[in-house]
Amino acid sequence: MNQPFNGRTAIRGAIMVMGSTYVTYALGMLTSILLARTLGPDDFGRYTYMVWMAGLLIMFSNNGLTTTVIRFASESLGRSSPENASSIHGWLRRRQLACVVLVGCLFLVAMPWFKPAGWDGHLAVFAAVVLVAAIAKAMFLFDVSVAKGYGLFHVEARSTVTMSLLSIAAVLVMVVMKAPLLAYLLLFAFVSVGYVVCSSMMLRKAGVRPSREPVDPATLARLKRHLGWTVLLTLAYAISNKSIETWMLNAMVGSAAVGYFAIAAALTRGGVDLLASGLATVLMPMMGHAFGKGGQEGVNAIMANAMRYFAFIGLLLAGGGALVADSAITLLYGAEYKAVVNPLRVMMIVGGFTMIGGAFNALLSTTDNQHLRVGYVLFSILSVGVLSVLLIPRYGLNGAVAAHAISEVLIFTLMATGVSRLLKLRMPWRELGRMLLCALMAIAVALVPMLLGGINPWTELAGGLIYAAVFVLGTVMMRAWRAGDIQHLDALLQRYPALAGRMRGRLQRWADGLPTDGVH
Repeated sequence: MNQPFNGRTAIRGAIMVMGSTYVTYALGMLTSILLARTLGPDDFGRYTYMVWMAGLLIMFSNNGLTTTVIRFASESLGRSSPENASSIHGWLRRRQLACVVLVGCLFLVAMPWFKPAGWDGHLAVFAAVVLVAAIAKAMFLFDVSVAKGYGLFHVEARSTVTMSLLSIAAVLVMVVMKAPLLAYLLLFAFVSVGYVVCSSMMLRKAGVRPSREPVDPATLARLKRHLGWTVLLTLAYAISNKSIETWMLNAMVGSAAVGYFAIAAALTRGGVDLLASGLATVLMPMMGHAFGKGGQEGVNAIMANAMRYFAFIGLLLAGGGALVADSAITLLYGAEYKAVVNPLRVMMIVGGFTMIGGAFNALLSTTDNQHLRVGYVLFSILSVGVLSVLLIPRYGLNGAVAAHAISEVLIFTLMATGVSRLLKLRMPWRELGRMLLCALMAIAVALVPMLLGGINPWTELAGGLIYAAVFVLGTVMMRAWRAGDIQHLDALLQRYPALAGRMRGRLQRWADGLPTDGVH
């Protein structure tokens, strides 16, 4: 199967992935809110800790296999070699199954040192829930990675939306029945199994099957080198991605602090990280396809656009999210979760500011520079580990948030400067600088309602809307875009002929005054 990776496919894929991602996220957040209000901070902290533990095992099980299958399957299709793509699928699938078994055995040995704080249930229950959920979701994520390599973005979209709807329906019933913590944990494991059932059925229907035929020797050599670095990268990322902070909070502060930290991280993930991930899921196969056809030059052209788009969305979400954090937490979770507000503000601002890092990560994965990503993430582990040891025992939750924020900004700064110089990227400094200036101006204007009317839900909502409006209009007035962006927007609007007809003249006048290269 050879899926085209043109501009229209990219836009359609991005919309499908991001749309389903946000539907899934919204349903997941509703589940989180119901659980938090029903279970209370302590039991909710234990639930989120076990979900985190399952996620950690998933990353260890899949290590670099998912990224590698996206990269090399899409590259093989770009070179018109679907047979090699199928062989790559099979070669990596066999190794994934071996990794799942190994990680499961290691978890059983180490389990006593990782149980949730205050857990009074049997360790066998803890182990069973975590292992079943981790194994099922690991297999699901490998399946959807294969699908992305083939350009079948609907596999992830339909699977996640279907299972999220079933999950929230079950949770609503259990809330009415006043079910205990264990019931929600069993549901978590059951839903995880449902994910892999859905993805497997859709891949078979699409005719995407692994092959036991040998991979082309030249490709296999490159694949092994890429996989080796990606394994190190993923394992390092699994440890650096809030894992040290979560484990130390559980061990030193208590389960409630784990819940507070998880809520702030989850809201940030929905506001910033999920969108970056959705864009990256389309960006990576696009870059892989471009690298297969034209090498580094074609990838750099895509990267120049990606940096501007990531920066715009990240700044938009960072400012708006920080402004409405207080009211959002009170409305959604209640006054007993007030401790989440400041951690959420910090994470939203840092996440938005560093969102471009997602584009750099996709670039390094696509251009055989995984060793650089490994170096950055290893340094991240070192920095967040040292900061956590220094700050968490003394400052608790605030120390964990500070350790995370300082480390994220430091690593992003090093990556942006180092990668741009090494790969000779032509950075769109003019557009990026103008977007940042627009964000600062928008923040200043958005704070006016709060200064005049005090901090309350209405002034926070007004501030968030004002920030978004001023920021978006500011990027237009200050010419932070280029002509190609307007052409992409016009192509997207063609799906809505009436709107496209009214907007075409204005878009053309706007595009006429913009530069064509957009890189200075």
